[in-house]
Amino acid sequence: MRKLLIIFLCSIIALSACQSTIAITEVKSVPRDLQKILNVLGMEDYVQMINNGEKRSFIVINTKGTVTVSVKSKGDTMVINIDEVENQNNEVITQHIFKLTKDVNYEYIDLYKNGEQIPFDTVGAF
Repeated sequence: MRKLLIIFLCSIIALSACQSTIAITEVKSVPRDLQKILNVLGMEDYVQMINNGEKRSFIVINTKGTVTVSVKSKGDTMVINIDEVENQNNEVITQHIFKLTKDVNYEYIDLYKNGEQIPFDTVGAF
């Protein structure tokens, strides 16, 4: 009975180690190197992806509305969903910066805005 319990626990640990971890959080401050790049890029593009190594990227969204962003893994594809509520009364473009952390490299990235697939306007690295 003990052997069966040990085998069961080892199996659970092994299976949980195989799952990828991916997370996205909004940040208020960014590294100085990234801020320099954002100053050069400006705020004309709607969505930008700036990579910093294999495990971390920043998603930058420039909009007059409010946004929430979620991410999920679907096999070898990372799916990023942007839900935006446009504010007709707001004339000022606001920059929303999200830190994307992942533990594996994905072959593909799908980006959606309000359910419709869109491309990244800018992709870069620092």
